[in-house]
Amino acid sequence: MKILFCYLLCLGTQILWAATETLNRGNGGEPDSLDIHQAQGINSHNLLMDLYEGLMTFDAHGQVVTGVASQHSVSADQLTWHFTLKSDAKWSDGQPVTAHDFLYAWQRATDPAVAAPYRHLFEPLMQDNQLNVKVLNPHELVLTLSRPDSSLLNQLVLPVFYPLPSHQPEGKVSNGAYVLADWRLQEYIELHKNSFFHDAQDVYFSHVRYWVTENQNSELLRFRAGELDITETIPDNQTAWLKQHLANELRLAPYFGTFFLGLNLQDAQLKSKSLRQALNLAIDRHILVDKVLRSGQLPAQSIIPPQQAQPMGNFDPEKARKLLAESGFKAQSEQLEIIYNNSDNQKKVALAVAAMWRQNLNIRTRLRSQEWKVFVNTRKGPNKQIFRSGWIADYLDPVDFLNLFHSASRFNFYAFSNSGYDQILSTLNQTQDSLERVRLINEAEDILAEELPVIPLYHYVSRHLVSQETGGFHDNHMDKHLSRYLYRQNQSKFSPN
Repeated sequence: MKILFCYLLCLGTQILWAATETLNRGNGGEPDSLDIHQAQGINSHNLLMDLYEGLMTFDAHGQVVTGVASQHSVSADQLTWHFTLKSDAKWSDGQPVTAHDFLYAWQRATDPAVAAPYRHLFEPLMQDNQLNVKVLNPHELVLTLSRPDSSLLNQLVLPVFYPLPSHQPEGKVSNGAYVLADWRLQEYIELHKNSFFHDAQDVYFSHVRYWVTENQNSELLRFRAGELDITETIPDNQTAWLKQHLANELRLAPYFGTFFLGLNLQDAQLKSKSLRQALNLAIDRHILVDKVLRSGQLPAQSIIPPQQAQPMGNFDPEKARKLLAESGFKAQSEQLEIIYNNSDNQKKVALAVAAMWRQNLNIRTRLRSQEWKVFVNTRKGPNKQIFRSGWIADYLDPVDFLNLFHSASRFNFYAFSNSGYDQILSTLNQTQDSLERVRLINEAEDILAEELPVIPLYHYVSRHLVSQETGGFHDNHMDKHLSRYLYRQNQSKFSPN
């Protein structure tokens, strides 16, 4: 009897411990929004992918799989998509997730008054300014496209395509693996496990805390102290040390994204294409990635990450000085400005670029840092010149990069407008021929390389520290790691309902 009592006591302690098990994740800056139709930053999307689930979702390896949908089919002409919803998909208040919840959310997403940044993704679903979406019954949804779109399933994982609770317009419930429990500005956001989630029995962590970690050195210290299980990134200047001392925790992997400097083409100085080209040719990207960043990034001479490393031909100080002379820019009396968000790594890049422009062109550059939320608003407005920018693809398609520079894109912070470029994108979005797509993609990239609304600097790698006790973290090109798949190593992989 005593042995049985001790066993039950130990078991009860284990269950209580598991019930309060918390995953601590670094998440960079304060999220710009947790509104599924307004969120833009990756740190916001990280949270929303834990809070909600769309028709499609990511698996533990970053592959697109069914989410709320149990199955789907498509017509022979690739225009009609039929989705069947899981019968056990529920909101966190226990109410079923229905096909109408998706239509309700998508109607809001396409409402011009909402001004959703990702609204353009619904264009193939629009007919006469109305969504061409039919609800057959609570568990069946039919989407009719105006043109075939091979990226549709990949796009349906994005927050803008998530459902909203039509039975609760104030939106205080969610349908993902977790629900919002607490939000302390500039500190952390805490999520609690959603007991009504259809796969709740396989969700290990009962709590998840996403910590604001804008300072990478502080984030590293917190990881080493055991306060974080996963970091958002690593300090560039610590890469070599981490490879030597925390090799098992360090995770570096290819990432489908590019970092670049945005140029405001309405700026009086930057209207000169000769100046833009001079600035581009005066940057030694090899020094930037090998000496400054030192985390495996690849030098970039184009927006779209290449399939393999390419020879670099865009560092030419002599030609840059000739172009500068043609531009009319007076280096003796004029200067430029780079704006970047509060981050040690961003500051290092800005300092390095400014030093190269000073050395190779004798141009002085003023640096201005801002908190992330302030910076997000600054880059949308007219009061900027040169600013840190970049793009992590929302889905595995190079066209996702090119769409940024369409004259009507909500992400065109550069005032770039080129009718020829827009026409190429229009043709590209309607062709299914793979060879023709490659030709059009190359043609669009050539225009960007000539006009330079942005200056590509490097292609990203994902960079994290992951504690050896944290299981289920798999490197992938999209760098997606939903908390529902993560667990403690060497512990029974369960958590109570």
